[in-house]
Amino acid sequence: MNQENYVIFKGTKDGVTVLFQPDVPFEELCTQLEQKVEEAGKFFDNVKTSLAFKGRSFTEEEEEKLLQIIAERTTMRITFVKTENNELKQISELLEKDIRAFNLTKFHRGSLRNGQKIEFDGSVVVVGDVNPGAEIKATGNIIVLGQLKGMAHAGCKGMTDAFVTAVYMAPVQLRIADIITRFPEENKHGPKPPEYAFVKDGQIFVMALS
Repeated sequence: MNQENYVIFKGTKDGVTVLFQPDVPFEELCTQLEQKVEEAGKFFDNVKTSLAFKGRSFTEEEEEKLLQIIAERTTMRITFVKTENNELKQISELLEKDIRAFNLTKFHRGSLRNGQKIEFDGSVVVVGDVNPGAEIKATGNIIVLGQLKGMAHAGCKGMTDAFVTAVYMAPVQLRIADIITRFPEENKHGPKPPEYAFVKDGQIFVMALS
């Protein structure tokens, strides 16, 4: 990466990463980002993807400025933003948006053991683990601030834009509205980043949050 090319877009299996040179003034980064986005033309239009900022840390105000530049020049639909500042920032943002979107949100503090079940007309936030044999069923979204290894059914009354997210996602069964998916056995072991499950084109997609 040289001085004339200090903002680089890179496509990855998880989305789009923007690499920033760390020792360049922020205003210069903004200027080149504007140029890069405009040069890309229609490439980003109507694309639904995650967006990662890498190479340096930004303040919240700076992040908002960068996102504004992209939003004003494309119709890209960003599912979440990953920055260098906080690995779990996206889960916190999803939680905040969920609380604003739904008047009814149930918080459960502590882990759910085998045989325990939560059913709620609204969204459910579990501050703990959902162990094998436990189940969550919600008409809204499901957020697990821990390990999800039991069963999760979000949007159980047909809400297809509901989502499920967890710090560690390895459910026995995951369901959104009437769409069901199972996680492969090999994905249930070893470290991995927080993940986000959502429906697109009639299928459940699972995307890493880092």
